[in-house]
Formats: sequence, structure tokens, C-alpha cells
Amino acid sequence: MRYRTKRIRDIPEDLRPREKLKRFGPKALSDEELLAVILGTGTKDKDVITLSREVLREGWGRLRDMSLEELRRFRGLGEVKALQIKALLEIAERIKRPGGDLRILSPETAYRFLRTRFTSQRETLIALYLDLSHRVIGEEVVAIGTVNRLTAQPKEVMLKAVQLAAYGILIAHNHPQGSPEPSEEDIRFTKRLREACEILGFELIDHIIISEEGYISFRERGYL
Repeated sequence: MRYRTKRIRDIPEDLRPREKLKRFGPKALSDEELLAVILGTGTKDKDVITLSREVLREGWGRLRDMSLEELRRFRGLGEVKALQIKALLEIAERIKRPGGDLRILSPETAYRFLRTRFTSQRETLIALYLDLSHRVIGEEVVAIGTVNRLTAQPKEVMLKAVQLAAYGILIAHNHPQGSPEPSEEDIRFTKRLREACEILGFELIDHIIISEEGYISFRERGYL
């Protein structure tokens, strides 16, 4: 046997999804109730709760990977509702981004975003992966070294960029002791990484070095 599930007409008016959301807030709603609020209405043959329940049997992960055409195969999901679901899932993905909706538009912005990432007394290399609008779509600790030395290869930075289909890459590392002035090794590594980015079609946005004295930007210094 299967347990009986409720349809919208079986639910008291003051406990239907929209009213419940107003009274108790979003945390009180089930996944199907939240989706019902987004979709708004069902069809002549299927109420919105039933439609939401049937869609969610696929699971959020599967729905995220579905194309618009695949979503429209659900009976009762027209183009508008399928687009609403796609938009909802994209918003959820963007909320999970490391920088939220932050755009890295200057070395100062990058410095403010990254400076709290370096709490160790060892050199650490971090890569930020940006979309075309310079929003952060990924962040990776690429390598951790000693107090005054760090070893990394460009391919270790590039792999995540390929996976994310990023537009640009910004790298940063810290100097736990002393000034943020780049070493010859820092300059050589940046040059190699820039060459690798050019080959694969990415833009190396900047290399920021951070210390207790502040930061320097390779872009501002003319190294990039």
C-alpha cells in the first residue's frame, strides 16, 4: 500500500503554501510547498501541489541537470513553469558561490575579499575563478608551502578553471613575514601561468601578494 498524499483542496486554506509562508516563514514549508509557491498554479487536471510533488520525485540534483526540453516532458509543465524551475535552480547555485554576488573589479576588491583567507603562518596560494562579469564562481586553495617558500605548477591552477568553464583567473598568495614585494620566483611563476592561460583561452586577471604591510597587484605593477 502507499500512504495517501494530500492535494491542495485537502489542505485548509490558512495552511496552503502561500498562506503558510506568510504565517510561518519559508523554513516551515516542505520542498514541494516551496516549489508550489514558485509555480503558482497547477493545470485544469492537476493542482500545483500534485504537480510539484511529481516534479520533485526526480530530486533537485536531477532537475538541475535537466534541459528545458526534458523539464517540459512533465505533464503540466509548460514552457513558463519549466523556465521558472531553471531560474530557481540557477539562483540556488549562485547563492552557493564563494563570493555570493561579489564582483572582483579592482585589486582593492580582491584584497578585501582575500585577506582573511590567509590565517596560516605558511605561504598559501589561492585561486579565484571568475565569470565574464568578474563574479566569483569558484575558489581553490592550490598549494600550501613553508613560512617563506611555496611551490606550485600552472596546471594545478588551470584544472578548476576548465571544470568551471571560467572566464578569468585571479591568484593570490601571502608573505607571512616581511613585505608583499614579489620575488623573482613569484614573477617567473606568474609569467608561466599567464602563458598557460593564453593557450587555453583564459584571462589571468591579476596576481595579488598579501602581507601584514598590505598588498601589491601584478596588474598595477605592470607585470601583466
